[in-house]
Amino acid sequence: MMPGWMDARAEARIRLDCGPHSAVLAPDAGGRVLSLSSETSAGRRDWLVPVQADGWPADAWPKGGMFPLAPFSNRIRDGRLHWRGRVLRLDRYPGQAHPLHGHAQAGRWHVLTVGGNHVDMRYEHPPGAAGWPWAWRLDQAVRLAESGLTVGLALTNQSAEAMPAGLGLHPYFTALQARLRAATLWEHEEEIAVRPRPNTQTTWARGADTWTAYLADWDGTCELAWEAGPGLRIDTDLHQAVLHAPRGRYLCVEPVSHVSNAFNLAAAGAAGTGWRILEPGGVMRAQVTLAWMR
Repeated sequence: MMPGWMDARAEARIRLDCGPHSAVLAPDAGGRVLSLSSETSAGRRDWLVPVQADGWPADAWPKGGMFPLAPFSNRIRDGRLHWRGRVLRLDRYPGQAHPLHGHAQAGRWHVLTVGGNHVDMRYEHPPGAAGWPWAWRLDQAVRLAESGLTVGLALTNQSAEAMPAGLGLHPYFTALQARLRAATLWEHEEEIAVRPRPNTQTTWARGADTWTAYLADWDGTCELAWEAGPGLRIDTDLHQAVLHAPRGRYLCVEPVSHVSNAFNLAAAGAAGTGWRILEPGGVMRAQVTLAWMR
C-alpha cells in the first residue's frame, strides 16, 4: 500500500513570496503546501497549521498544511468500490477501515514550471496502483498573489475506460470558526455518509469535542475567523465541503466535489452525492482561492 517516503527536507522545498505573504511547498511530499503565512498588522499569521517535519511515511502524514484529494475525497466504505456491476477492492492504509483521501497526497510530484510566486506540478498514477485500476494524471497550479493563494486542479483520465472521479483540497486551518451556507447536511456513521437532510447551520466552531460535517449544495464561499486580526475567505467552484475539528486542535474546511463514499451511495441509488464519471481523455477541473480579508 502506497510505499515510500515523503521528502520535505529544506532542499526539496519550494518557497513562494508575494509582498507580505509566503507559501512553502514540497512536491516530493504529496504536492503539499507545507505552510502559508502573512505578516499582518497583528503580527505573523500562520493561516495553515505549518508542517515542520522533514519527511514521513506515505501512509502516516502530518496533520497540517494543505494537499490535493484525487481521484476521490474522504472515504470509500471498506475499500469496496461498486462500479458497473463489479466490486473493486481498493487498498487501505494500515490501521484504517476505509481508503482515505485518494492517492495524490501519498505520491511524488514532478515540477513543470516554477517562479517566485507560482509553481505548476504533476502527479501520474499508474493503472492498478493501490488497487485503482485506471491510469490518471493530476495537474496542480499554485499561484500566490496580493489577494490570496489560488490552487487549480485538473484530473485527466488516461485509461481506455471511463472511471469514477472526484477532486478536493484538504487544508488544516488555524482558524477558530467557519461561516458558510450549505443547504444540505449528510448524516454519517463513523465518517461514512448515509443520508442527506436539510441544513440551516451556518457557523461551525472548534471546541473541546471532535466533530465532522459533510455539507452539500454549498455556495462555494466560506469565511474563516481567528480570535483577533484579519480573516480568510474561501472561494471555489466546488459545491460540497467536509468540515472536521478534532478536539479543537485545528479546523479543516475541505472544498470537495462529492460526499464521503459517494461512488457507492450513487450505485445504491442515492442522488446528490456529487460523484462524476470521467470518460477516457476527459478532464475534471476545480479551483480554490484562499483570499485574505481585512
